[in-house]
Amino acid sequence: MSLDTSKLAYNDPQASLSSWVVDKVTQWEDHRNTNYLTRWDEYYRIWRGIWTSGDQMRASENSRLIAPATQQAIEATVAELEEAIFGKEQWFDLRDDVADQDPTDAKVVRMNLQEDLNRAKAKDAIVEALLNAAIYGTGIAKITVDEEINKKMGESAIPDTLTTDTVIYEEDMTTVRIDPLTPKEFAIDPSATSIDEALGVAQVVIKPKYEIIEGIRNGIYEDKPVGSYDKMDLGFDEENDSRSDDNDKVKITEYWGRVPKKYLSGNESSLDDQFDYDEDELVEAVVIIANDSSVLKATENPYLMGDRPFVAFQLDRVPNKFWGRGVAEKGYNPQKALDAELRARIDALALTTHPMMGVDATRLPRGVKFEVKAGKTILTNGDPRSTLMPLNFGSVAQTTFNQGAELERMVQMGTGAMDSATSGASNPRNNTASGMSMLQAASIKRQKRTIMNFQENFLIPLIKKSAWRYMQFSPDRYPAGDYMFIPNSSMGIMAKELEMTQMIQLLSMTQQGTPAFSMLLMSVFENTSLSNREELKAAIAQMMQPDPQAQQVQQMVQQMELMKLQMEIEEMKAGAAKEMAQAMKIQSEMQEGQSQDALVERQMELAEKMAKIEKLRSDAQNVQSETMRNIPEVEHLQSETILNLAKARMERAK
Repeated sequence: MSLDTSKLAYNDPQASLSSWVVDKVTQWEDHRNTNYLTRWDEYYRIWRGIWTSGDQMRASENSRLIAPATQQAIEATVAELEEAIFGKEQWFDLRDDVADQDPTDAKVVRMNLQEDLNRAKAKDAIVEALLNAAIYGTGIAKITVDEEINKKMGESAIPDTLTTDTVIYEEDMTTVRIDPLTPKEFAIDPSATSIDEALGVAQVVIKPKYEIIEGIRNGIYEDKPVGSYDKMDLGFDEENDSRSDDNDKVKITEYWGRVPKKYLSGNESSLDDQFDYDEDELVEAVVIIANDSSVLKATENPYLMGDRPFVAFQLDRVPNKFWGRGVAEKGYNPQKALDAELRARIDALALTTHPMMGVDATRLPRGVKFEVKAGKTILTNGDPRSTLMPLNFGSVAQTTFNQGAELERMVQMGTGAMDSATSGASNPRNNTASGMSMLQAASIKRQKRTIMNFQENFLIPLIKKSAWRYMQFSPDRYPAGDYMFIPNSSMGIMAKELEMTQMIQLLSMTQQGTPAFSMLLMSVFENTSLSNREELKAAIAQMMQPDPQAQQVQQMVQQMELMKLQMEIEEMKAGAAKEMAQAMKIQSEMQEGQSQDALVERQMELAEKMAKIEKLRSDAQNVQSETMRNIPEVEHLQSETILNLAKARMERAK
């Protein structure tokens, strides 16, 4: 039930602020729970493989199996995205967005930010947000700033001695922590589609009371009575609320967003007199409330950029909605059908394997308890075959197994996830190389869209907000500047497998020793996960380097081949000239007076000479053409010579 804050006493701004915030957050939670909470619980349960009575399709159903199809799809999707995002050691980069800015600042910020985020285990938090997105449809994370004491071990000289002593140094250190949130503990204005455009957002969690007491002692919270909470009003399940004593727990509502400026009067804000501003003016603030009543903190937004410390992304966008669609939702219906089919089959197999027995009770001795058990002896009065009769229920049809495989394929189709271990092999249509490539290509396209959405709406804002916090609270290590943040996401697992297959096929069709072969071989090792990958790449790079000695040898070989061919051409030309001279002589003799027989003989001799000359010219031309064709072969021989010499050097080095 919402509260009417307009009738609250104006002289109690904190009570008005608490009522205003709690009223908004309660409305948002009610909308979220009404439309999404039941479905989220179902998706979480299917991912965990937890059976409930709601899964029972008929009264006689005994099996409690939950097929792992959706679970596999969720884990395969998360693994694919994790590999794509963190496949490279340096998973993000940044550069100056201003031309005249010192480029060394960007390198310092990148190095420090990479180190600090790794120390804060940001990768684990991001992967958990990915998992939440796959299950619930939306992944959320909070950027928290903590002041910690960093302890270092060192040595200190002992006065009046030449020895040193081991001491512990302490220094204050600002730490940015990434905390993943489940959708069940996050509330947002239902009319908004993003965190920035919403009136506000809130994190509602249960904390132990001692944490609040420590926060009051450290000056984080105001010294206010917090009371106790009733867990029945929160909607949290017992799995997430395992502490039994309600008096040791506190419900904390942390609100970030716009609030009426008048309600912040008298708190830690640099506001003018409360009557000097517009009644309806809203300001960005952070308000922390304990048990829906006590305001532990109420200030204007403390961050220089005025941003809210939350980032979120949808695995699949739903138009005009903040909450997205995840893997579990896409595979839900075929998953339920698959579970029902498998449980029915198992129950049928149980009846087939262990059939019901019909017993003639008059044939059993008095007081005998009938029980079917392996190796058990049953006393009967008369022929046992007429006393016990198994009831035949037939056999399980083979078509049910085919139906199960088809339903599993439908889960894969709906989720767009393929297990790299099976790769869709359950479907005979996918057994061909072309079918596999098409399946993988379609899945990769989906993953690319998800990765782009994740980068733009989650990863870049998260890195940017983390850098802003360090620039504000740790300026000595983080030079302020306008930086552009660039994720180094690459292909995922399936994309790499597809590319590896294509490169290996192309490698098999490429001639060894050619530059293309070496480049393909380098690319193959670049995409492998072998432990000695770098050593192999270095060896290939060394093989690709030209060897001066090999070049000299090959130049000599090439020159000798060309000289030999040139000599053959010159010999043919000389022979052609000699034959031409003889032909000219014969032609001059024919002009002299000779008998008819002698003339015919000289004409035949001349024709023979001219044919021989034409053949010599043709042979010379062919040799010259062959010379031009042999040049690539000579160059190939040069490459082989270089590779062989490089291999010999490596063998000698070993």
